Amino acid sequence: MAKESNIPFPIRFNPFKHHRNYILNMLESANPQVIISLLDPVCNNYIDIYTGSFTPNAICNEVVDILKSNHVFQADDFASWIDSKNGYRQIKLEDQSEWIVRKSNETERYIHLHPAREGRFAARFKGSTLKTAYLLKAGSVNLPPSLELVNRVRMQIGLSPVKKLEQNKGILNCLGKFFPLE
Repeated sequence: MAKESNIPFPIRFNPFKHHRNYILNMLESANPQVIISLLDPVCNNYIDIYTGSFTPNAICNEVVDILKSNHVFQADDFASWIDSKNGYRQIKLEDQSEWIVRKSNETERYIHLHPAREGRFAARFKGSTLKTAYLLKAGSVNLPPSLELVNRVRMQIGLSPVKKLEQNKGILNCLGKFFPLE
């Protein structure tokens, strides 16, 4: 399994935030305390997650190839290219997944990459819903979880309790679509 630090330069890509298979591998091998320590970058806003079969490195390498073939790989060329289109560009990879590239705040990793909002192989969930689902999955709880268990997990990470669990909505929807139920 690739670690975030193994992402090739100059790409800034957080696989724990944006890559389903990476996330599933992390949840299988880490205990809940480790998962809690990784949740900070997972904001409570909506997050787009790639659900296709490309690895994080394959995605990054293809993005680099696309940028090089368009002569916008070098930092200055990339910045001009991005600035000419409202600060971001959307590109399509070989598997037909769509990705957003924008300037990062980092000098060495100046290309920030994440899945496009409604692209192929993209799923969108609220960050607070993902955090809850991650901890439920990492805790190897029986699914579907009880409302009491969901709220206990949410309180562990400083989230407000939910009033009810509804099939095909919120947390249960995320668990059903994002994680294979066993």
